[in-house]
Amino acid sequence: MLRPILKAISLLFLLPPIALAEYPDAVQVLVDDGLKVEASFEAPGGLTGFVGRRNGHPVSLYLMPDGEHIVIGKMVDGFGQDLSAEHLRNWLPKPDLSGAWQELADAAWVAEGPKDAKRIVYVFSDPNCGYCVVFREKAQPFLERGIELRHIMVGIIQPSSLAKAASVLGAKDPVKKLEFHDSQFPRDWLESEENVPQFLRELVQGNNRLMESLSVGATPSVFYKDQDGEIHKIIGLPDDAALSEAVFRNPE
Repeated sequence: MLRPILKAISLLFLLPPIALAEYPDAVQVLVDDGLKVEASFEAPGGLTGFVGRRNGHPVSLYLMPDGEHIVIGKMVDGFGQDLSAEHLRNWLPKPDLSGAWQELADAAWVAEGPKDAKRIVYVFSDPNCGYCVVFREKAQPFLERGIELRHIMVGIIQPSSLAKAASVLGAKDPVKKLEFHDSQFPRDWLESEENVPQFLRELVQGNNRLMESLSVGATPSVFYKDQDGEIHKIIGLPDDAALSEAVFRNPE
């Protein structure tokens, strides 16, 4: 009798970690669909709270006492206080971006601004992204201050995105090509990705994978360093205050 028990214990330790840490079915369905759960906690009302990220965006969800139903979104109390925001602040770990700067530098990008810039900003940009066009327009006045903006070209929004991004990376004058696509937005560009040279295709796909690995789920998404050299990211179009005071602050 002892031998089968020992065999069962041995097999248990050989199972992958995820098999030993399965979530309730209602949560596991979301995990299987791409949600990365990063913490769980006791929430008000006898609920079990979970926080995590999906496509780079923070998510809060709450498991009902029956253990079979999940509510996703904002929890508020009787005073209208946003409890979910507090849960995200308290329980969601900050992403580890310590190695991100070198990964960004090694990506395929197009630079605007002075070559001897004292400050560098990276942005993931899709040629079919209207907010990317707005971001680039807002960035222009700041580049004259000695800031270099590096566009990491990705192809994720439309079927033509990969071909457009590849055409920018492969152009003799990439900035001029980027300006062309900006001027054409939102008109569709029907160039098929089947005609993209393999090495350019791999550059764009590599950028796509980098974007995913950094939990970035939208364009534009901006990476910059603060005064202490710590790396920060903003997913989506930053507001004007963030642009002037953080992303494009004056170089030291």
